[in-house]
Formats: sequence, structure tokens, C-alpha cells
Amino acid sequence: MTSKDREIRAGPTKTLGEQPDRNPRARVDFHPPRLDPDNCLATVEGIPFLDDAFADRRLLAVVTAVRHVEAERSGLASGVLAGEVEAWLTPSRAFMLRNPPPIPAVPLPNQHKQRTEAALETLASAMPVWRPLLRLPVQVTLLHPPTGAISASSRAWPQHVLLSEDAFTDDRELREQLLHELCHQWWYLIEEIWALNGPAATSSAVLPSGTAGRTPSEVLGAAHVATALMRWYRVTEPTSARISALSAYAAGCLDRVDTPNLTLAGRQLAHRLQEAR
Repeated sequence: MTSKDREIRAGPTKTLGEQPDRNPRARVDFHPPRLDPDNCLATVEGIPFLDDAFADRRLLAVVTAVRHVEAERSGLASGVLAGEVEAWLTPSRAFMLRNPPPIPAVPLPNQHKQRTEAALETLASAMPVWRPLLRLPVQVTLLHPPTGAISASSRAWPQHVLLSEDAFTDDRELREQLLHELCHQWWYLIEEIWALNGPAATSSAVLPSGTAGRTPSEVLGAAHVATALMRWYRVTEPTSARISALSAYAAGCLDRVDTPNLTLAGRQLAHRLQEAR
């Protein structure tokens, strides 16, 4: 994986101490709505970072309820009462539920923390409708040892974002990588509730960058990132050549999606991504 293709994949890491929530968000209504198991878009009203009506609080309410049930079944819910399921939005508890291998990361140096906070505030100031999405509790860490990736996320490490030193090359790069990774984090939350890959789906797709071994949902996730970044640059740098490059990348991803092996929810999201371009 290279900085050229901006893909967000990495291998295992070590568990990290949790940082306090950098931006306390409004309390979520933790009475999850009734779900249509097939109609993802009807429940969350769009795609994060693309649709301003996206029901972020509704999705978080469903995710926390599901995580609490999973924790009870696994004997991990000790200390969390049914009325306190908001606790399952903390990165450390989300991580505990997955029991993944160690994360390849170390804590961010203080100067990187400060730049990360400033970059997130710049994103939110330019796109106020994104502020709730940017406030998702995440543990931002430094990718270590270096892998060649500029940033990394994984469904195995929910609400954990890994940034390489290269992500801090300049503020523009840092903003792009943070938005990139937060897109993935919200996509993973959707996948906690709705399966997007059909039972016959395989990890055989190749992204336009040449990155191989991707499932249909991962290809959709790559298209999501590119489309959200296009929206960002259209607002902040409307003449940037980056827009056309991202547009071509998103189109290439959607052309490569194995649509027959998506679930109905997956096909709904694929259709919305096509529209959003």
C-alpha cells in the first residue's frame, strides 16, 4: 500500500490506552428504532459525509444496542447497565468486543495530537454539517512500525485510526487522511448492522490503484472515501486537479463492484454512491 493509492489497510497492532473524548457530542437517544433488515437507506437516510440528512445518531443508537447484546452474550457486559449502553461507543470497549490481534501503533506525540485536533476543526468549520461525524469517538494513533501505508483502519479495530508520519507532511494531507479514515469508520459502523456482502462474495476485486484482495463491500468503501473527498475539495479547492483524480478513482471502484454478490443493502448503497458522484 502506498501514499499514491491512499488505501487504508494495515496489519495487526497493540492495544493502546484510550484518550478522553476530544469533542463531547450531544447525548444520543439510546432507544434504537425498529430496523428494516434489508432497507439500510430508509433507516439511516443516506450515506455519511455525502447526505446531509444522514441519521448519525440513529445509527449510533442501533450500534450501541447491538454491541451491548453482543457483550452480554460474550460475558463482557459487566459494569455496563442496559441504560448505559452509550459506553459501547468508547473505542476501548468497541475494541474489546472484537478481541483482535494487537494494533501496529504507538500513541501520537503531543504535537501530532494538536495538529490532529486543528485539522478536525478545520474540516468541521468548512463543512459544519459534518461536525457530528467528525466527533465520532476514535482513538488516533501513530502507525508503527511503518508499513508504507499513509494511514490505516480495519473493521477488526473499530474506532481506531492509524496515521503514519507521512500523514503529517502538511496540513492538507493530514485533513485528507483524517477524512479518509473517518469515512471508513462510519462505513464499518453501517456494516456492524447490515451485511453488505452476499454469501458467495469473495476477496477477489482489484481496486483502480492496483490493490488486490478486496471484497465487494471494501470496493464500495473505497468509492465512498473518494466521493467524500471529492465533496470536500469541491467546497475548499474547486479548481483542484485532485477532484478529477478522485472522480476517476470512484468511477473505477464502482465499475469493479461485484454487484450480484452484494446484499440488498449493499446494492442500495452502491446505487446511492453512483448518484452521489
